[in-house]
Amino acid sequence: MNILLVNSAAPELWGGGEKWFISAAQWFNQHGHHAVSVARPDSKLLARAEEQKLETIIGTFGGDFDPLAMLRAREIIRTSHADVVLTNFNKESWQFGIAGRSLKIPVVARHGFTLWSKKLRHKVLAQRVITKLIVNAASIRDSYQELGCAPKDITVIPNGVAAATQYTGKLRRQLGMNSDELLLVAAGRIESQKRFDKLLNFVAQLKQQHTFKLALFGFGPMEAELHQQADKLGLKEHIAFCGFDPDFANLVGDADLFLLTSDEEGTPNVVLEAMIAGVPVLGFKVGSMNTILSGELSEFLIEAGNDAAFQTKLTSLIVQRETLQTWRDKFRDRALHDFSFESSMQRYLDVLTSAVKPA
Repeated sequence: MNILLVNSAAPELWGGGEKWFISAAQWFNQHGHHAVSVARPDSKLLARAEEQKLETIIGTFGGDFDPLAMLRAREIIRTSHADVVLTNFNKESWQFGIAGRSLKIPVVARHGFTLWSKKLRHKVLAQRVITKLIVNAASIRDSYQELGCAPKDITVIPNGVAAATQYTGKLRRQLGMNSDELLLVAAGRIESQKRFDKLLNFVAQLKQQHTFKLALFGFGPMEAELHQQADKLGLKEHIAFCGFDPDFANLVGDADLFLLTSDEEGTPNVVLEAMIAGVPVLGFKVGSMNTILSGELSEFLIEAGNDAAFQTKLTSLIVQRETLQTWRDKFRDRALHDFSFESSMQRYLDVLTSAVKPA
């Protein structure tokens, strides 16, 4: 099957969704299919795809309803001999969705976070343009259903994760830390949704009584603002801004605890990468976090918006570092058994196959 993977991410954008598109293309190719990635010129996504020797097409997307962009999308679908198109953002879903309909080629959209509202154009896109929708969290599906913009064919497939070789001790060496010191880690695109401002406030409450370091991985539009906040909170000795690191999944195993303070999530890849490396995760109940941290792991899950409870739990965990160590195997096993990348991608393949060959 020829699969066209289209992502109109802005040139500087690189996050879990963009990483997923690279991993998905590799998986499809490894399993006997032909995947081609379409991305903006000079984008991080295009650069990463080319680094991985993936077949790529440079896309010029224009506006959402740009007729010339739709004609360009039609030509890409036609010349690539695509059997099915998988899109990410609304822009390419409109353009390739309409182009796909004109060629009778199914277009499946994938949402890693909530993209639609009550707007009429979102309902039209969902119910008249795309063929199917895949979301990575039940909360996104439920939101769309409540808004009345859910398509008839919507499937929830949580992100999966593959175990990465751990460069044990490397992150601690980079940070100038020994094995006896407490290491906290957070990661993600530095933007308002991730609430890293809240994260800094939490760790600032710890610095008077506890010795630790927070390694924050990622980049984004709020970097300068976050650096200023860290300075005002006196966190210079307690925080390391690590930027984007393609080896994050290989390094995170050095951490004692991963922190997720987002207001909104789908199935956060960085959480699964931390877990499969054996790192316990403390996070708010957003997106699929209640599924990821279910059962005995639920004591690491805090109700969204309850900052006081998060602070209390964080403080209690870091004073019992030895207890945190006993949880490592439980977090690793949950990721391995319930969120494997292989099983997630097989479900994606099933949806794409059903779009091409309806029952």
